[in-house]
Amino acid sequence: MVSIVITAYNVEKWIKETVRSACRQRYNDIEIIVVEDCSTDNTRKELAILSDNRIKILYNDRNIGAGASRRRGIEASSGEYILLLDGDDLIKEDFVEELYGKAIEQDADIVSGGITIEHDDGSRETSSYGNVSVEGDDKICRFWGEKVVFMNNKLIRRSLHEKVPYSTRRFIEDTPVIIPMLYLANKVVYTDNCGYIYRMNSESLTHKASPFKYALFRALCADDIITFFEEHDRGFIERLPFATAYSRCLYEIRRCHPTKEMIEPYKDEWIEFTARLMQRLCPQQ
Repeated sequence: MVSIVITAYNVEKWIKETVRSACRQRYNDIEIIVVEDCSTDNTRKELAILSDNRIKILYNDRNIGAGASRRRGIEASSGEYILLLDGDDLIKEDFVEELYGKAIEQDADIVSGGITIEHDDGSRETSSYGNVSVEGDDKICRFWGEKVVFMNNKLIRRSLHEKVPYSTRRFIEDTPVIIPMLYLANKVVYTDNCGYIYRMNSESLTHKASPFKYALFRALCADDIITFFEEHDRGFIERLPFATAYSRCLYEIRRCHPTKEMIEPYKDEWIEFTARLMQRLCPQQ
């Protein structure tokens, strides 16, 4: 079975089409888990219209953000493989079928499709990694070189989610998960199926983020990755620019000249960031 986990927050315009794209998959042995995160629009009403016995809707008691919502959906799922789908994106009918077929054929922990980016004006562009199976260091080096750290277009074996629980952050939450997963995977298989349609929604939280928010959450992400490789393989820290990326984030944070008002919406993340930074600067304390 494949579990498709959909997170939904203020996506009333798109959520029905998103869920229906999951229901229309040619591969039938699926379950669809939707985690509704206390939307302030009509997302819940739109979900109530949907009818398919493969759909299970979880309603959060409070708004907990994308990361914690995805973790809740993953924990509630039962499929051998899991696919993440944002509430305003789509997947084409053959997407799960092709990725799952590759996973079984090659006994792969991760199978990645390509991506189709749909812009607000309706234009589209595709990006594909080609058709290849990758093992060893290239599982990360090749992926990092593509400069597209995206998790949703990947079918991932449940055992990896058990080893690397999904981040509960509200922003830039997939990168510190997918990089360790790539490292731990037995192999990563790529296919040129660009059946994941990523909508460039100008109203999304991602596209409204301030420079300070970007820098703060990217710094936490970089620190997560560095911490993982400090525990598993310190050589990767030297082979890939993780430390450089972290230093760049620190520079960007300083450039923002954070004020109390800027920090307040991300107070918990700021406390975590400063505590972890001090630990790196003064490791004996």
